[in-house]
Amino acid sequence: MKLNEIFPPTGYSVQEADRIVYARDASEFEGVCHAVVWPTNKDQIINMIKFANKDSNNFTIRGAGTNTVGGCVPANTVVVDMSKMNKILEWDRDSVLVEAGVVLNDLIKAAKKKGLFFPIKPLEYSVCTIGGMIAMNTLGINTYYGKMEDWVTELEVIDGQGNRLKVSPQGIKNFAGLEGTTGIICTARLKLLPAPREKTVSLFKFNTITALMDKVMILDKNPSVMSIEFFDEAISIFTDLGQSLHLLVEYNNGSGLMKDQEEIAKLDELKEKMQHLMINKKYTQKEDPKIPLEQMGKFLNWLRKNDVPCFGHMKLRIVHPCFREFSKLPHEMYAIVSTVQGEVPGQYGIGIKRKKFLSKEKAAKYAALKQQYDPSKVLNRGVIND
Repeated sequence: MKLNEIFPPTGYSVQEADRIVYARDASEFEGVCHAVVWPTNKDQIINMIKFANKDSNNFTIRGAGTNTVGGCVPANTVVVDMSKMNKILEWDRDSVLVEAGVVLNDLIKAAKKKGLFFPIKPLEYSVCTIGGMIAMNTLGINTYYGKMEDWVTELEVIDGQGNRLKVSPQGIKNFAGLEGTTGIICTARLKLLPAPREKTVSLFKFNTITALMDKVMILDKNPSVMSIEFFDEAISIFTDLGQSLHLLVEYNNGSGLMKDQEEIAKLDELKEKMQHLMINKKYTQKEDPKIPLEQMGKFLNWLRKNDVPCFGHMKLRIVHPCFREFSKLPHEMYAIVSTVQGEVPGQYGIGIKRKKFLSKEKAAKYAALKQQYDPSKVLNRGVIND
């Protein structure tokens, strides 16, 4: 494919330095990048894909590259960096239309000036892009707001045949969480709120996992509880909460013991700093298994026995064991997750790393969608399915 027939000189690169940089994302995987392109409009993407279908080129779609499961590692492909399609196109009373490359933090700041609020805020909010968040169906720090798919009302997508698709709410699930394998997200209309939900908070501490899980079972049935965040002893020490197990519980009414908003804001800040804190402590691998609540105690005891720091979201049954680089324990953990009828891709997507753990049902579903939208398999080769 002759990139100079589609892109201006500044819109593509075959330089070795760029190919090396774009061969990796934030995961441990490294691929082979043939070239990098920076589209600035939909026509370039359409032409690029139509050329690819003629001469068997393949593309890996990339947002900010913060993915930790190899979701944008090139497999002998051209990397499509969407960062230059970064315009906020249109504001409405309760929604906004944005290009895929808009950085979330820029959207948050712009919305705040208009007295509006976008609720999905992952730990990487300062760099992650809207298109990447939709492709991975991101869950934010405040888990009670749901996932990205819950806040998208309209998409414009270029599929693997170069078709320009307007996607209604009913079709969002064919692209949200499909990690770029069914189409390149170009624009999205997002719902906005006038302000964050008001909440009160309680912080509980425990000496044993049994006592903690007994409390979780009670809280889980309480309709006023929005989230139940768990910190083990190691995480609690790292965050200066003290040497105990902790539950941070958020309520949608006045049930929480903490009502002072400045005090609550400090706890929110603690949640935001968690990932960077663990990386500074040399725990660079963070996993995200989803564990049935009745098996959670057994799983947490295995982590404690192996000195694996852990935090998580009990309402969602998702926990985050944190491992040091090159640790072999994650592989043992996958076996434990299987024995307790859990799921390995709980929150962070599938990418290259997790596809072997997909259930037969999900694998068949994703393969059918791939055949529908990208039968020539030109998009994100090797991600989710081959």
